[in-house]
Amino acid sequence: MLVFVDESYHEEKNLQGKSTFAAVLVRESKYRDFDMRLFDLKKHFWKVANPYDLELKGRKLMNDRALVMPKTRDFVSQIIALCKEVDAVVFAVVQDGIFPLASESDHLPNLYRALIRRINTFMEVKFPTEQAMIFFDGIDHETNRKVAISFNNFMFRHRWGQSHKNILPTPFFCDSLVSPGIQMADVLAYCVNQRYGGRRGYLEELFQQFRGITYNHEVPDENFTLWGVQRITVKDIPSPQSEVAAVTVEINTDGEKNSETGDSEEPATPQVK
Repeated sequence: MLVFVDESYHEEKNLQGKSTFAAVLVRESKYRDFDMRLFDLKKHFWKVANPYDLELKGRKLMNDRALVMPKTRDFVSQIIALCKEVDAVVFAVVQDGIFPLASESDHLPNLYRALIRRINTFMEVKFPTEQAMIFFDGIDHETNRKVAISFNNFMFRHRWGQSHKNILPTPFFCDSLVSPGIQMADVLAYCVNQRYGGRRGYLEELFQQFRGITYNHEVPDENFTLWGVQRITVKDIPSPQSEVAAVTVEINTDGEKNSETGDSEEPATPQVK
């Protein structure tokens, strides 16, 4: 299983901002078809000559001005439909404020861990004999190296990482310009981050389409559901080990309007990554 990961976050000066970490999962056997058909959509809608002539970015496709155009909404709907047709699965976790990046520490931040937990749970249930390969958007050699070390520390030195048997412990990096998987993860992360930041309107319909292709893990005997798209709260627990132990409290906020939207139904949209 190929897993493409990207993030979206508001500027630090925005006190009501959210941070989102998102993943798009595609089977290896279907990725080539996904790649070719996404290029066909790019050619049909935007008349590009090469796949790399248009890099999909959530902040360009799904800002307020872009979504006013029916053409843009139709394009985003069709790329989400393409994900469904190739049996892609999406996950996204959201938290308040700015989350630390893996490149800034030797331990893996909790938002990463929450996403990895969902990926591993999905693999355990649906593809128990296979392993997922995690791809990040490459930055530069030094940054990629720091992320890899942080990821590796978690997978080998933390009990939670050690229990994730269906994820390869080594992450991979690729250029988003030529990676449709990373581009889809960028669009997903932006959509979810904006929605939990309070935007509705045309964005809501696209958010619901994305949520329609997630995987929610239900444990009826324990009255528990691990939601594929979810806002979480995080509390770090200090530890003498380099790989810091942590407790993640996850909450379903669909019924908590204020926690998702703030005081205004349609707040001004700050700049985001």
